[in-house]
Amino acid sequence: MMKVAVLSMVLAAATGFTLNVNAQENGNRDENGKIVRGPYETNRLGDNIWIGVAGGINVFENSFTDIGGVNPALDINVGKWFTPSIGARIGYQGLTASTWSDAQYPYFKKMGDNGKYKNAFNTAYIHGDVLWNISNAFSGYKETRTWNFVPFLSAGIARSWKNGVANNELAVGAGLLNNIRISDRVDLTLELRQLIVRQGYDMTPAGGVAGMSSATFGVAVKLGKTGFKRSHTDEYAGRIADLQAVNTALADEKEDVENDKAELQAENAALKKAVEELQNRPPVVEKVMLDVTPGAVFFEIGQTELSPQELFHLDFYMQNVIAQDADKVFTLTGYADKQTGSAKRNQQLSQMRVEYVYNLLMTKYNVTADRLVIKAAGSEVDRWGNPLLNRCVVLE
Repeated sequence: MMKVAVLSMVLAAATGFTLNVNAQENGNRDENGKIVRGPYETNRLGDNIWIGVAGGINVFENSFTDIGGVNPALDINVGKWFTPSIGARIGYQGLTASTWSDAQYPYFKKMGDNGKYKNAFNTAYIHGDVLWNISNAFSGYKETRTWNFVPFLSAGIARSWKNGVANNELAVGAGLLNNIRISDRVDLTLELRQLIVRQGYDMTPAGGVAGMSSATFGVAVKLGKTGFKRSHTDEYAGRIADLQAVNTALADEKEDVENDKAELQAENAALKKAVEELQNRPPVVEKVMLDVTPGAVFFEIGQTELSPQELFHLDFYMQNVIAQDADKVFTLTGYADKQTGSAKRNQQLSQMRVEYVYNLLMTKYNVTADRLVIKAAGSEVDRWGNPLLNRCVVLE
């Protein structure tokens, strides 16, 4: 039990040291301090392979109270990392082991001073392991990290033999592999393993569960291409999708602009024709204009300010009206074209147009506020029966 306790203390110390080293790593974070993780490019079959050789000790525990002696151990394995965090290996682990028993069994070697029989035998564990690099999984991949903390699960065939007798058992285990980086190609390894086999692996009577604890120190040499490259496939796909969305939006916008252009050209032609008709009208006697016909100024679609031609018409109207009646009270009514725009927008346009003319009369023609009444009719009233003419302000 003392030997098991010593191995447990070594395992705890190695774990604590490894976590401390990992906590100090800071070369694998982005500009915001966030750990950078995968995805990574798939490596080739011959990449990220290593061969490891290690030596140390093992202790066979036939039960919690029947613990054998300390014997030499040898580890030989070949492994591959499939991702920065997941790997696998196959290997051999073993050499010799020993136990004590109350009776003589096939692996008997000698009688001890305590009256017990010492059993010594050869042992070999042919296994496959699945490895998980916790350092890369939690702290992000970093090829130059000094210490990597790699727990693993193991399964295979354990064989014991001596004196012409052999025993084969299924075995499972778990352990901790510590990789200590020396260079791009060489790592030192410190490995702690606990193997579980059927009691009687040492040819003593079966009936329960036995174990084999081992601790080895060695070297691993990397073959082929080492390291992993971060994959940018998702990033590129995201950028392509964004560009395609922008392109679609631009195409839709272009179509809308073309439609607006055609509509504006038609409106402009209609306005031009209306202006020509207005300009070609014969002069109206001022008296008739005042008594019969209200004044009106017309706006282009969506506009709240008058064109130079309409400013000219307003000036002509005001000069003649004021000349006839300097005290006239003007009623200004703003309209909009209900063929385009919403009712709310047209109401706003008519309000802005009538306020614009209101301000002109006060600032340019010195008409006082008490002589001005303004109204905003929006587009609900079809004053002239013509969309082009309904974009106006009428002065009465």
